[in-house]
Amino acid sequence: MTALAFTTNGRSSAGRALVALILALVVAGTAVTPVAAAAATAVQDDGGDVEITRADGNVEIDVSGLEGEFDNVTVGLVDPTGSNETASVSGGTADVPIENLTKGVDDASLVGATVRVTAGGENYEDTVDLHTVTLAADAPVWFDDESGLVLPLERTGTEGITENDSVTVTAGDTDLEAAVRAGGTQLTIPQSALVDAVGPSTEIELEVSIADHESTRTLVPALRDTDEGLVLWHPLFETDTEYEVAVEDGDGVQYVNNSATPVDPGEIDLSALAGASEIDATVTSADGTLVDDPELSLESFDLTATIVDDGSAVAFEQGVDGLTVTNAVVDASTNDTAAYALEGSGTIEDGRFALENATVTENDTLTLWTNAGVGTVELSAAPADPEENNAAEESDGGDESGFLGSVLEVGSLGVLLLVPGLIGPAVGYGAFRFREEWTRDRLKITSVIAVGFSLAAALGLVVTVGSGLWPLSLPDHAVALVGVVLGTVSAPATYYYVGFPAGRATGSTGGYTIDVTVTDGDRPLDGRTKIGYRLADSPDADPKSTTIRGGTGRISVPTRGSWTLAAKHGQHESEAVEATRRRSSVTLTVPFPATVTVTDREDGEPIPGATVTRRDDGTTHTTDANGIVTLESDSGGSSTEVEISHEKYDDRTETVSFTQDGDREVALAPRTGRVRLRSRVDGAPVGSTPLRLSPREQVLRERYGTITLRTGDDGVATRDGLLVGQYRAEISPPAGRDDIFDGGKSILTVREDRSATAEVDATFTWSLSAAQRERVDQLRGRIRELSDHAGRDTTIPRYYGSVVESMLEAVETLPEAGHHFTHGETDPDAVADSLLAAAAKSIDAINDAMTTKRNVDLFAACADMPDPGLEWDGECDPAAVIDCLESDLMTQRNALKDRYEDVTGRVETERGTVSEAAPAEEMVRHAWELGSDAGRGEEAIATIYAALLLLEAVDGLFERDALRERLSRTVF
Repeated sequence: MTALAFTTNGRSSAGRALVALILALVVAGTAVTPVAAAAATAVQDDGGDVEITRADGNVEIDVSGLEGEFDNVTVGLVDPTGSNETASVSGGTADVPIENLTKGVDDASLVGATVRVTAGGENYEDTVDLHTVTLAADAPVWFDDESGLVLPLERTGTEGITENDSVTVTAGDTDLEAAVRAGGTQLTIPQSALVDAVGPSTEIELEVSIADHESTRTLVPALRDTDEGLVLWHPLFETDTEYEVAVEDGDGVQYVNNSATPVDPGEIDLSALAGASEIDATVTSADGTLVDDPELSLESFDLTATIVDDGSAVAFEQGVDGLTVTNAVVDASTNDTAAYALEGSGTIEDGRFALENATVTENDTLTLWTNAGVGTVELSAAPADPEENNAAEESDGGDESGFLGSVLEVGSLGVLLLVPGLIGPAVGYGAFRFREEWTRDRLKITSVIAVGFSLAAALGLVVTVGSGLWPLSLPDHAVALVGVVLGTVSAPATYYYVGFPAGRATGSTGGYTIDVTVTDGDRPLDGRTKIGYRLADSPDADPKSTTIRGGTGRISVPTRGSWTLAAKHGQHESEAVEATRRRSSVTLTVPFPATVTVTDREDGEPIPGATVTRRDDGTTHTTDANGIVTLESDSGGSSTEVEISHEKYDDRTETVSFTQDGDREVALAPRTGRVRLRSRVDGAPVGSTPLRLSPREQVLRERYGTITLRTGDDGVATRDGLLVGQYRAEISPPAGRDDIFDGGKSILTVREDRSATAEVDATFTWSLSAAQRERVDQLRGRIRELSDHAGRDTTIPRYYGSVVESMLEAVETLPEAGHHFTHGETDPDAVADSLLAAAAKSIDAINDAMTTKRNVDLFAACADMPDPGLEWDGECDPAAVIDCLESDLMTQRNALKDRYEDVTGRVETERGTVSEAAPAEEMVRHAWELGSDAGRGEEAIATIYAALLLLEAVDGLFERDALRERLSRTVF
């Protein structure tokens, strides 16, 4: 507060203490009966076995093996020494929360703790693991020169382990023994043990399992900005091992070191890529791949800490002892400025880190540069002084314990007297605090209220603690009546004691009443507002205070003269105002800061980095990661115009009011465009293909991350409403088949209200092997042999041979047919080999069909006919071959059967129109035998497909005049 500090009124403190004592007495009175009943409980000893286990956060006791039945058992922690609990038995079992047993156990190991169960007078003991270990999920992991890999633990989820213990950590399928250090806040694992356990791996799953408690963490490669520069981190990088490293940053800078050997465990130097925030990285060793990530972003860890030592140090919730801090920056929330908090470097010790040049508050942001990268610390306010809290708790506990002991000694008579009697002071004090003003009417009302509450309490206690309502019992009923009278009288007396001094002073010294209104400059404040006041000519006097509600209230001051008043609402305070007997109505104005939240009009997402410029003083502010900026007011109730701008959004001007409800959200219209992507393989469209769209600007990366699209059947994918800027479109190897495809990428710029189009082309890297090319040449030679017969016409054999030629051409075009392999699992080598095998069998079938005696005679009779140079006009389609290979064998056999019957019918029909049908009949028969005897597997399907092509050629035989002419030649 500007001119008036608030302090606690002496009478107010006394009143609060009185209320606390009354509440303690009431609780004690109601607890007498169950405490006495519990003290009298007993069990019998019947012998037998007791099973002690841990489950669901409890210690579970199974006494079903004992003879007899038990209502309850006593469970205690004896090593280390803890607490004892009485547990009810139901169905032969009982359970006690572990936290109840471990109360009072400080800095002792709970690994293999000894638990004792007392049932029927007999003791049974067993050891149970009562400790818990929780891996800190967001804290950094690093290597210590002496201990190995350091795994921080969450302090709040870790209990009962010491540096003399070890913890089993499962890595992959191997159990590793992790040492405990830093007071039970860290685990360490030797790097060599971890490497032996998991081998080369791109990620490592770690798990700690203790009975019913499990904690996991996944370690993955990370891009870190350390004090020695940019490094690629992986827990399996060893200093005595060479690695093949290929790294490309977002700007296309290539970094390659084929013999990179880490200088420090876990780190490969990438200082040549300083400033990179995202990389495409691949790292392999002789044993396998350790990193394969096309979008590895700069890592930033998160920690939580409590402010200590008046803001000059922080205490971490995670176990990060030993972490070296090379720089620390405090982003202050009060003035949007940053302060460097270190002169040189420091180390986190005993969970604390001391700041040298700055202090922090809970609203500040603390950023640390460490040997494990850069991280942000979320700060929380310092708790109250633990010693004071402990002293208060001990004091309260001692009072309560002493009072309970007294009550138990005095018995029910003391309860019947004190509880109704102490209700009166509570009513009297509450009556004054309700409006914090004194009136004679309210003095009378307190007696009426007190007699009702005291009488109700007395009747209830007579029934539960005393002898009952009937018959009358002189001691119980008389003492209860005295308690009611005491409560009735003490209520107005307390009200008089607490509230009358102001009224008495008013009557004797000229005091008066001040009407107070507290506003935000626009309307009265909601809720509770604290008013401080003191004599204007006594600036050194302790001020008095009271609370009003709804922004209006009345204050009685004991003396005449000028009084200075000020208001405090939450953390916000008004200027001081003077009141006199003549000017006894005052208005206090509390100014409020205005919080402006800037969001995207389309999706409501916050917009960080937006500039908010005040027109009244020209100052500018920038929204934080949540799109929020806070503006302060010089005078309550005022307002100002602000201009909000961002490079990706339209500017907007708004009026901001500095009132209690002046916070507002401003939605900016985004400047957006449309993206149209076409997926290709070697320039050929491919449908239903996943694509990635990655922003190249930091502000866009923070907004979108990586956008995943899938093209339609036409190979086109669109995305509307993208913020303007530059993006990178990428296509991965289709179907994940990086053995036959290379991915591709394209850069495009999105402009406002326009459509940006880009083709993203993958490359089919497969090609025919030398052996396959040689096989093609051999088969072509065999095709030529079909027409290499002197004294015969070879038009028809060459016609059938052209069918096989089309199969060979299909094989040769497979390297240009990569788009046919994008969605199936068919291997191009399998397609080529199957077609070549089918082609060889087809040549044999053609040769056998064309060299029968009837055909040889026919071709000899046609030797004088001119060569028409005819070839089959069909084609062997690679896509059709691939579809066949991806279907089942039975479907292809059925297709062959149907086609065989159709062509056989055609030959029978044409038989009467020609002189000799043997070239058609024999080819039909051999094509059928070729397909029906194909066997199983991909080669069989390709052979059936070849048989179908030969049947197509037979059907076309009758459509070609030159061929029909030969079938019409008469053979003598």
